[in-house]
Amino acid sequence: MEVYRVELTDTATILYAEMYNRPNYWVRLSSGAYLEGVTSGKKYKLLKSSDFELDKEIYMPESGNSPATLFFEPVDENEEVISFIEGSEKGDFHIEGIHLKKQPAQPGTFECVLEGEVIDRPESSRLTLIRAGKDMRTTPFISIPVRDGKFSYTLTANENETYELVFWEEHLNGAWRPTYFISEKGTLHFTLYPMEHRPHSILQTESALNKEEIRMQEEMEKLYPVNQLEKDRDALDQEERYYSKEMYDLKKRISAAKTDEERRTLYPEYDRLNKAGKEFSEEGIALNKKYKEYFEGIRQWKLDYMQKEPTLNGLCILKQMLDRAIMMARYSPGEEDVSVYQDIFENKYKEKFSSHPYITDMERIIASLNVKVGGSYIDFSAPDLEGNMVKLSDQIKGKVALIDLWASWCGPCRRLSSSMIPIYEAFKDKGFTVVGIARENNNTDAMKKAIEQDKYPWLNLVELNDKGNIWEMYGAGNSGGCTYLVDKDGKILAIHPSAEEVTKILTEMLP
Repeated sequence: MEVYRVELTDTATILYAEMYNRPNYWVRLSSGAYLEGVTSGKKYKLLKSSDFELDKEIYMPESGNSPATLFFEPVDENEEVISFIEGSEKGDFHIEGIHLKKQPAQPGTFECVLEGEVIDRPESSRLTLIRAGKDMRTTPFISIPVRDGKFSYTLTANENETYELVFWEEHLNGAWRPTYFISEKGTLHFTLYPMEHRPHSILQTESALNKEEIRMQEEMEKLYPVNQLEKDRDALDQEERYYSKEMYDLKKRISAAKTDEERRTLYPEYDRLNKAGKEFSEEGIALNKKYKEYFEGIRQWKLDYMQKEPTLNGLCILKQMLDRAIMMARYSPGEEDVSVYQDIFENKYKEKFSSHPYITDMERIIASLNVKVGGSYIDFSAPDLEGNMVKLSDQIKGKVALIDLWASWCGPCRRLSSSMIPIYEAFKDKGFTVVGIARENNNTDAMKKAIEQDKYPWLNLVELNDKGNIWEMYGAGNSGGCTYLVDKDGKILAIHPSAEEVTKILTEMLP
């Protein structure tokens, strides 16, 4: 549920909202919902809904959304902030901090107007807007409704940074193509197409930074026509000539499988074809080679661009390329040389743009490369569940410790954490400790339930909405969590070790 407008009258407080879920999934709203004044604590009853039937399972159409106009008792004229509360049952909606008066613009802010149309996407009911490189699972995003194929939103910002627009249903399906832009004063007009369309988005503007982005994209496309190459690939795939015959046969078998278990039995065959070099046809191999040449050409073009006179456009490119290089360095060592970006950062951008938040971000990202076996852990402070700030080094000084980055929504994290409980009990009196830090979104309710359910016996701190940038600091930005075993001097002994590996190390160190 998202509230996008509030209307105050003498007879009612009207909330205009949208209900979202996957197509053919249901949403239900309780007739017992109410508004509550944040300062006064006064409750205002729900009177009626004009377009959404209450207390009933309403199934979503193809677009995945349905409007809900809710009429509540009129709020007192001195109320400035209210909260929507559906109830106290599990799954009930709570929306806190609904401002009834427009907030004054802060000094140094500017308005970036985003508008546009969506072409041939009847299933698209909203866009998500977030800073590039941030994780939607832990960072609050802005939701932009799409109505009758059009959208509009005014982004208030205080820095020129790269943002990304993504269709909500693409996020749900686990595969998306972002549309990037730089926040700046002015109007940006987007034309957005289905994911398979080439190009999938077109930006028009007279604003300087984004106009330069458009110019750069056009120049790179002339030199390295990736859009045409993607069209060629789509044409080959349509004629079943991009992949090998064996791969197409396997894809058909996977598609025809009636159960997840049946599909899982076929995945090893995919790995076998991939390792044997039989995934693609000869034409597909040639096209992929051309892709590789184009992307290397684009990478070199961007490197040359960044090393000319440093600009804000170059800074935004550097941040994105460094993010990617760091990720590749961790998951595919040797794929990309991180040092070239470090050199450009230190020699061209660090001093000139010292006040820009990207400088601090990149310093933190580069420092995360030292979080490795044999290196040292990075100290930080984070609040406990009572809001008290706790310094990590104070908790682990002089002990062998497991720093456990986890999240209530990360199943593998919780299973690994739970496997450490008997180890903690066996070695806690011998100089071993565990400190957990949970990566949560908006509130700690799910974290508290997870701790109660899993029965963690150690101290747990919270990283709410990535406020402390702890995951980025440890080079785990795109994951739910990771664990780091450190010795009494703070040296990292193992990264993401299993329970068996931790037991073996502790048995040798703390007999």
